[in-house]
Amino acid sequence: MKKSLVVVVFALLAAFSGCCNDSGKVVIYPNEGGKTIAEFGGVKLSEKYIKTYVDNLNDYLKARYNTPERKEELMTKIAEGELVAMKAIKDGALDDPILLSQIKNTIARYYSGTKMKVQIEESLKISEDEMKKYYEEKKDTFNTPEKIKASHILIKITDSRDKEAARKLAEKVAAEAEKGAKDMGSFAKLAEKYSEDDGSRKRGGDLGYFQRTEEGGSMVKEFSDGAFALQNVGDISKPVESQFGFHIIKLTGKKDKVEKTFEDVKANIENTLKTEKRKTAYNDMIESYKKELGFKFNKDAALAIEISASESAKTASENFDKNQQKPKLQKPILTKEQLEQIRKQQEELKKNGGEQTPNPNMKLQLGKPVKKQ
Repeated sequence: MKKSLVVVVFALLAAFSGCCNDSGKVVIYPNEGGKTIAEFGGVKLSEKYIKTYVDNLNDYLKARYNTPERKEELMTKIAEGELVAMKAIKDGALDDPILLSQIKNTIARYYSGTKMKVQIEESLKISEDEMKKYYEEKKDTFNTPEKIKASHILIKITDSRDKEAARKLAEKVAAEAEKGAKDMGSFAKLAEKYSEDDGSRKRGGDLGYFQRTEEGGSMVKEFSDGAFALQNVGDISKPVESQFGFHIIKLTGKKDKVEKTFEDVKANIENTLKTEKRKTAYNDMIESYKKELGFKFNKDAALAIEISASESAKTASENFDKNQQKPKLQKPILTKEQLEQIRKQQEELKKNGGEQTPNPNMKLQLGKPVKKQ
């Protein structure tokens, strides 16, 4: 039954897709154009009409049915589908509101994807001035900010270690780091020995690449300022104080700022503006159809229609909505196990020549990740 319904839908759609006589009335079975392929119930299926099916097949099916035997099979199926469609119509299929709504919905989707789409695409003209204006307004989004890579050793202020004691220990560790500056693995060993940032200590203090805090970076400002003050890869800072304690920072990599010109991003801008105009053009076209056909909408009556759904579907929908929400969390949201998993992923990325890419929704405060506010 379901297969027959599909056949009927496609048969009717083919009939409604431009088969009209001079008076504009829909001709469900046009018989003009070439030889008669099949006939039944007093109608004839013309070669031209049947070809509308064939032309709309994908290339795979065209290749599959390109032998005489299979071509006969295909043409027979098409003719039988038309036969079933006629029988369905005679038995009142078009009186079924479900089938009728499916047919009209399919016709609407077909029309919006053909004639409407062509008209919209023809209207999408983006001028050079529009693109340049967009570029000037959003220039910063096209640029890649300066980034540095650093490792650190964190000495915390605790109940058993006051600020002064923490500073002295940090100065001692910084002096040790300076002595072994030429040894590539020295700083990592010191981090594993002294650092109290569990998130980076197991990685030898490595924090990956980050940008300045003022430019959207993920580090607290004091740490960012101290790290960016270092000039050359390999430089080690004096103890830098932040809300987490004292940091000894080693600069391990630099990436210069990349500024893209208008010509570099022109094609992307054009596509972006076309996407925006495409949506506006479609909405404008729908509004013009409403005016042309005197469209009226009874909102109150529409909202009074009951939409019933199973409890499982309602639960699934509610869960989806909850997952889309982004709550503002201030407490640490990563467990030690999750941090260890991230560490392993980062190490794997480095082995493969990749870059550690922090979650853009996460503000990493040196061992205390919190959601951006």
